[in-house]
Amino acid sequence: MSVSLGPDERPPLSGDASLEAPESTARWIGILLILVLLTEQAALAFALFTPALPKIAAHYQTTQVVWVMTALVLAAAIASPVLGKLADIYGKKRILVVTAAVASTGALISALAPTFGILLVGRFLSGVGFAFTALGYSLIRDVFPARLQPMSIGIANTGVGVVTVLAPLVSGFMLDRTGVASVFWFSFALCAVGGVLTLLFVPETPVRARVSVDWVGALLLTAGLFAAMLMLSMGAGWGWLSGRTLGVLGLALAAFATWVAWERRVAEPLISIEVLTSRAVGITLLAGGVAYGATTLIATLIPMLLQTPAADYGFGLSVTEMALWLLPGGVLIVVSGVFVGATARRIGFRQHLIAGSVLIAVGALILGTTPSHPWQIVAAYGLVGFGSMIYAAVPNLVMLALPAEQRAIGANFTGLSQSMFGGMLSSVGFALLAQHVVTADATGIVYDSRGFFVAFLVAAVAALAGAVLAFWITAGRRGESSDAASPVGPRSAAR
Repeated sequence: MSVSLGPDERPPLSGDASLEAPESTARWIGILLILVLLTEQAALAFALFTPALPKIAAHYQTTQVVWVMTALVLAAAIASPVLGKLADIYGKKRILVVTAAVASTGALISALAPTFGILLVGRFLSGVGFAFTALGYSLIRDVFPARLQPMSIGIANTGVGVVTVLAPLVSGFMLDRTGVASVFWFSFALCAVGGVLTLLFVPETPVRARVSVDWVGALLLTAGLFAAMLMLSMGAGWGWLSGRTLGVLGLALAAFATWVAWERRVAEPLISIEVLTSRAVGITLLAGGVAYGATTLIATLIPMLLQTPAADYGFGLSVTEMALWLLPGGVLIVVSGVFVGATARRIGFRQHLIAGSVLIAVGALILGTTPSHPWQIVAAYGLVGFGSMIYAAVPNLVMLALPAEQRAIGANFTGLSQSMFGGMLSSVGFALLAQHVVTADATGIVYDSRGFFVAFLVAAVAALAGAVLAFWITAGRRGESSDAASPVGPRSAAR
């Protein structure tokens, strides 16, 4: 499940001295590289940590390891729109630095966490880092010279592909040699260095907006999402019809209903319900969201499958070995983004979403059979990797469905959709997997093959649902795509 937040869609500010100042290209490239340290944090959050999930589960002796990622996306869903508003009020550089401080603190807490609960607190704080992507793009639009903006946004965007390919290898090297805490220390170092360099060398935007932050809406949405994910994660253990499960479900529904009512009446809502529920945007977000969620679930399941000791199934791989097996799929994630950009007019973003969702479903079904040969794993994950063209297609479909003045809002919609469905589907998949524990000891948690089949089946059904829903999308058909919106490249959530 990765979180995908597109750039600020406003045109550059004409006549602003900060945009056209005759400063050297080398200086702007240096500033861009500093920003990339932060904008890549969302991709790193998945690509670096999903390979670590089996070792984290063993270290903390928990079957609820999915919350390592769920806490992250829950924070991302709430923080991104709130921080976007704060950046408009106080300046994007300032909020980037504050966000880096919070995310770094979260990584530090996770690295030192003595218990699983404290680890989740750290992961929740780290989740605010998902806002780096939109904040970084917006800052580029505000302060970079117009001649460098397309290149800069492209580099900040395609860097995600490099993270997708290299981060699992880095994660494997550290985990196999120094243990679980090392990946959190690595994340802390990157985020802290990026924040300090941003404070020292990145210029602040002169742009300010007179807006207010919908704190009540943010609180209600947080409560609803947390209750829903808690119910999905714990419902199987509690009993789906137990009083505890139904009570938490009732709290979630009440929070969501109150949130919708509040958002309809407040002057400056966190999320525009009218735009969110329109057919053009709503169907796109629903189709893309469930397909996104499928990739998030697959990304969290496959490390556990490959690191399971070889017996009836499993391969007993080290994290480094697993990363090498998945490397071709990571490369195909990058290739899929290039493919979408090259075929936007000829194929259309809607068809990209449909085709990508089908490929993801097929890959999930193959993985669900717990293949016994390495080439089958590599091929199945390759299908999922190339199916990740949905990461490029969905943001563009949202942009096509919105008027120019609402496209910045659309970026937050896309990120919210990814976070919600990624977290919820992962919670469902792991709740079902947790019913099939064979052993749980200091060496790790082992599940039977039926558990993996059911969990991967959830991912396949979700991806197919995304493909079916995409047929009702009115925008992004063949021949209309490339003129309406420039392709947005792949976003990785270690998808």
